[in-house]
Amino acid sequence: MGSPIEELDETIVGFRAATQRPAYRQRLLQDLDYAGGISSLRLMRTVERLSGDGPGPSIRQVATELGVEHSTASRSVDTLVRAYLLSRSRCADDQRQVRLQLTEQGRSSLRATTRRRQEVLAALVEAWDPDDVHTLTRLLDRLRGEFDAEFGHR
Repeated sequence: MGSPIEELDETIVGFRAATQRPAYRQRLLQDLDYAGGISSLRLMRTVERLSGDGPGPSIRQVATELGVEHSTASRSVDTLVRAYLLSRSRCADDQRQVRLQLTEQGRSSLRATTRRRQEVLAALVEAWDPDDVHTLTRLLDRLRGEFDAEFGHR
């Protein structure tokens, strides 16, 4: 056994790898009417989260949030606009800025995949004590908060 930090680091790396496995991705998208991949879903979730009650986010905001280059985010946005999952509109305050919004089809696809992801999670922790699930959630949120404080808020 390593130190607690070595164990935490190994667990985080292993968890991230587990959520990137093709079988997991296929389970999330299985039987859903959605042509995009996991990266498209991440982009749509980011647009949804950054939209709140105001105008949608800019491509730059989405790129920053996802930790990708502006050009990468822009190409992904183009793909989602062509698939009618996102729409673009000019910012009222600055016509150079483009704001992104989920379309109804995009919201529907995102809801369906979110339900599927939650079903998968529920099945994985079905035998767990509810207090353990709560503790894990609380501690992961606390760790994410530390990352946000150190490296930028999501």
